[in-house]
Amino acid sequence: MQFCIYGAGASGGHFAIKLARAGHDVSLIARGAHLAAIRENGLHLQTGGEVMTAKLAATDDPRALGPQEIVIVATKATALPSIATQIGPLIGEDTLVIFPQNGMTWWYPLGLASHCPKPPELPVFELAKPFLAAMRPDQVLGGIIYSANEIASPGVIKNNSPEHNRLEFAQLSGPASDRLSAIRQVLEGAGIISPVPSDIRAALWTKLLNNMSGSTIALATRGTSDAVRNDPALSEIYCRVVREGLSISAAHGYPLADRMDPERMLARLIHHKPSLLQDYEAGRPMEIAEIVLAPIAFARAAEIATPTLDTLGAIVGKLARDRGLLA
Repeated sequence: MQFCIYGAGASGGHFAIKLARAGHDVSLIARGAHLAAIRENGLHLQTGGEVMTAKLAATDDPRALGPQEIVIVATKATALPSIATQIGPLIGEDTLVIFPQNGMTWWYPLGLASHCPKPPELPVFELAKPFLAAMRPDQVLGGIIYSANEIASPGVIKNNSPEHNRLEFAQLSGPASDRLSAIRQVLEGAGIISPVPSDIRAALWTKLLNNMSGSTIALATRGTSDAVRNDPALSEIYCRVVREGLSISAAHGYPLADRMDPERMLARLIHHKPSLLQDYEAGRPMEIAEIVLAPIAFARAAEIATPTLDTLGAIVGKLARDRGLLA
């Protein structure tokens, strides 16, 4: 199967190596020093005491690759505005495009069930217009990634979750495509878990609740995601944020309390520096709007009080703005 990984950074590069080593045709869109290192020495993945290497076609110009079978847009949410205007050359009549960004993302309102309240107006939702100018709605696959990765150095990716790397995706509109089963089989064959989500928006809220709690506290405290377990006060803040997030998602049509218990979630946190903190330390644009401010906006729309999330959002928002990492 032919894949283009648009954004061969931490998670995207990890998946690219796994797919290439499983025998699939994989090309990359990357940039800067990371792209130069990939071209010169290949892409390397450190995982579970093993180092995997792959030599892959890599470019910073989608026009050099042409239409693809499957495109996985593995960039951060902050890169989506520029991608929306550049992705067109990769899209053919039968191309499918997976968008697995963290946080609230542009495709959420696309085909939203009628029983769900209308979401608030968010800047990220405005990206639907340029993306849908390049592809049909039935070509869009909403996605969710669970995989703890970081770029150790240009061309080298370190995976911190060797036993659990997952990509969920689902069609958002149009008649059901049997191609999705084939893609899942390919991912599973490459060592990437790919279950069928019962509802991709419920899966989005599930991941968002994890990010807006553990990842955001890790950013505020400059620690790893699991560090909150060792501090009773931070553990309580974590649980409060999760409970507020559960109220928000339920108010917007996605009750998750039966599958997300704050105490059990706290116990399962892994030892990993989340991408929010990685971006802050590296001076990269941060996904504060998508991970923290968006759920606050959803809470306001549903008239739900979220005092703990509001406080945490004010703190991390100031951290990001003071470094010019949040518009």
